[in-house]
Amino acid sequence: MEVSAQSYNFTNYNLKDGLPQSQVMAIYQAKDRTLWLGTYGGVSNFDGKDFTSYSKAEGLNSNSVNSIVEDNNGQMFFGTEAGINTLKQGKIATLFKGDGASNLIKDKNGTVWGLSRGKLFNIKNGKLIFHSVTRKSITALNVDQAGDLYATFSEEGIYKLKASKWTLLQSFPHEIKGYAIRKILFDRKDKDKIFLLTSRSGIYVLASGIITKFFQDDRISDYYALAQDNRGQMWIGTEKGAYMIAKNGSVISYNGDNGLSDNQVDAIFSDAENNIWVSCFSDGFYKYEGDAYIRYNKFKGQNIALPVSGLAADKNGNLWVGTYNKGIFKYNGKDIENIKLPAFKDKKIFFVYADKAKNVWVSASGNGVWKYDGKKFNQILKPERLDNSSIVEDQLGGVWINGPISATYLKDGKIDIISGFDGYSSCGYALTPDSILLGTSTGVTLIKNKKIDKSFQIKLLQGTFVLNIIKHGDNLIFATLGDGIVTWNLKTKSVKRYAAINGLNSNDVYSLALDNKNNLWAGTGRGINKLTFDQSANVYQVEKGNPLIVECNQNAIIKYKNSILVGTITGLVQCKTTQSHQGKQSPFIHIEHVNIFHKNDRSKDLGVDLLSNKDQFHQLNYSENHISISFKGVFLTNPESVLYRYKLVGVDNDFSKPVPNTEIEYSSIRPGSYTFQVYAVANGEQSNIEQFSFTIIPPFYDTIWFKIGAFLVIIFLIWLIFYLIFKTREKKKNQFERIKLIEQEKIRKQTAEDFHDDIGNKLTRINVLSEILDKKVASENTEQKELVRLIKENAGLLYTGTKDILWALDPQSDNLYEILVHIKNFGIDLFQNTGIDFKMEGVLQKHRKLHLTMEFNRNLTLIFKEMLNNVLKHSNATQVLMLIVESEDQTINILTTDDGDGFELETVERGRGLKNIQTRCKRIKSTFQISSVAGKGTTTTISTKIIVTN
Repeated sequence: MEVSAQSYNFTNYNLKDGLPQSQVMAIYQAKDRTLWLGTYGGVSNFDGKDFTSYSKAEGLNSNSVNSIVEDNNGQMFFGTEAGINTLKQGKIATLFKGDGASNLIKDKNGTVWGLSRGKLFNIKNGKLIFHSVTRKSITALNVDQAGDLYATFSEEGIYKLKASKWTLLQSFPHEIKGYAIRKILFDRKDKDKIFLLTSRSGIYVLASGIITKFFQDDRISDYYALAQDNRGQMWIGTEKGAYMIAKNGSVISYNGDNGLSDNQVDAIFSDAENNIWVSCFSDGFYKYEGDAYIRYNKFKGQNIALPVSGLAADKNGNLWVGTYNKGIFKYNGKDIENIKLPAFKDKKIFFVYADKAKNVWVSASGNGVWKYDGKKFNQILKPERLDNSSIVEDQLGGVWINGPISATYLKDGKIDIISGFDGYSSCGYALTPDSILLGTSTGVTLIKNKKIDKSFQIKLLQGTFVLNIIKHGDNLIFATLGDGIVTWNLKTKSVKRYAAINGLNSNDVYSLALDNKNNLWAGTGRGINKLTFDQSANVYQVEKGNPLIVECNQNAIIKYKNSILVGTITGLVQCKTTQSHQGKQSPFIHIEHVNIFHKNDRSKDLGVDLLSNKDQFHQLNYSENHISISFKGVFLTNPESVLYRYKLVGVDNDFSKPVPNTEIEYSSIRPGSYTFQVYAVANGEQSNIEQFSFTIIPPFYDTIWFKIGAFLVIIFLIWLIFYLIFKTREKKKNQFERIKLIEQEKIRKQTAEDFHDDIGNKLTRINVLSEILDKKVASENTEQKELVRLIKENAGLLYTGTKDILWALDPQSDNLYEILVHIKNFGIDLFQNTGIDFKMEGVLQKHRKLHLTMEFNRNLTLIFKEMLNNVLKHSNATQVLMLIVESEDQTINILTTDDGDGFELETVERGRGLKNIQTRCKRIKSTFQISSVAGKGTTTTISTKIIVTN
């Protein structure tokens, strides 16, 4: 399609967008992918959306900034007409004040170089170091692809800095020695090719040691800028706009007639995304969006930049263009004609459509539907209350003309009207010979045999506003309002959705078409997308490239000859179906700020310097658990498409859904180690992943050791509580026992006293009466005498036994000392007049303090009575010794030794007496041991841990 005044796609940024001044002299891209712009109004940073500017008010030496560079530490340097300024962490500082500085550039070592009044300097340790050069002044500086520094010396040639010395690379030939060299540029791919821009004589190229003229136009008197894009095409800035010289030598001039400006171009820059930026004097700067799209604005002075509502091509190849406010135009390849038919003149055209016979159908606001058969227009439908907005021809040659609430079917001169579907009709597609699909504001409706099929539905489209339907292979493709593109496979019935996250410019898709290579084109609310179908993966891929940011219109798209034509709100756009590959483009993201808020004291809020501590793992106090992180994704190709996905490792399991937010807050973060990660997505491409790592130190009461300690303390307290409960119960029990003992002692004492007073007196009386009776009985009455003696003896024995009982009942006997003394007395009495010498040693006064129970008292006494009686009866001993020994573990050992006959333990038959002794020892929790040797006597040991009572 060849129409005069075709317009290339440039986007202009100027004062109304935030640029501080309209004359941009220098363009530089920093490591964060943002652009820095040097103007006569200061310097400005541009991220694709917003401008951040600095001027003398913020500390610049001069508002005239002509060169910009960034060092390896992220510090910006600005060359001005009054010296050099730096910018770091948002603060402007003066590095050098005086003469103007220009041509700032960084070499492979990170050293910043520049020129001041033709003199060379570099910056070291924050100071300018000037280099004395004996040759004439230096006019231009640049580095090659390896980062080596080159300079052009006036009237001499090109020199390379090597080992701190300047080495001649190429002398200037005689014909250009007198020219002022403004720029030196190295070819991107051919390292041996160097371009030289002269101020008035055009562009020269050095290749294979020969300098030749590359470009010059006699109409141009001044040349200002030089750049090369990723395709190898050269861009030249002149006093009369910009020129692009293709690799084949063809030249395109960009000026006010085709999308740029007629003003002089001071700077041209190719960025990391392969965008070309052009600054035009007094017009700000422009971004070249590529040549994939061409807009058409004027034809022979006639304005055709009108909102396009419909496109069709008739049988003669004429292009018909419907507009929203100026009726319909016809283009025959040479001339454009505005159809003067009254029904169309200055009317709103709802659709323009070509049927299979290439007849053109037109719906005009308030004037019904018309058909053009190649010769004239005929009215097919009279105007109704509601205008018809779409049309489709079915497979049998019938035509469906759709209004908002009804569909009219025309065939063989007959008219049928179908209504009753949900929503408002917006488009149609002939599905089978006897059925069509209507796209409506609530989804899709199937009309089969002129009746609505209520059972048909595509779930993913329910409630969706469908604007256009086409068929591509086995897929039906639906353009929707707000839900992107939906595909429905006619064979498998599988449904898929493609949206902005997949690379679409917008989720509002108004029109669809297929080109000659069967690629899918979509006109969206923010430009035009080309989609290719991946057969192996059975999915559509959105092609990457510089999008044309323009709002497209519904159903205004057509395949026309070798192009796709799209109707937009500002006119007609031609899309190249074989656009050149631009290379993979992806956004770039960086974290800008991290703010940490103190839980209790706002004066302790702080910000993190990520430039100097980017990879540091930051440690935060437990009160600093409220964090705000701001980030920025830069995608100069299509800044409006940038979305973000983020996660906090340690909290989130996966990245968030794509969101436009550029700041995220996390509050009340638990102590622990975390890493915040974020990346940007745009045009279906993912950026680098940026991260910020930090750890929140827990308070002492939230540490593992404190928790273990607290757990142990709780366990101890629980134990202590139970212990105190048990001790209290035991104390009460002991108190109760003491009371019982006291009562028992009282009873025992009273019993002993009563027993002594009553039984003792009576026994004494019996004994006295026995003696009286014995005196009265004659001596010859031996039997009576013997009976009296037996009565007296038994009374005495009974009295002796009574004394033992009284002794045991007396509470004063309940200590070890009294027991041992009682046993000792028993032994003395037992062995008296028997010829056996009895001794007992080791009975001490301190044994009085060892109070014993009556049970212990009684059993211990009976044990030793039994034992001493056995010694008396069986041992034939002459000496018996009892020894009391107290061991270190507070055990009382009572040893009984005799020098009697002894016996063999293995052969002796143990009698009832020994068994009684062992049984009673067990009762008082004591041990009994016996050792004996025949002829050498016997030793018994009773060991007991005294059960002390209070």
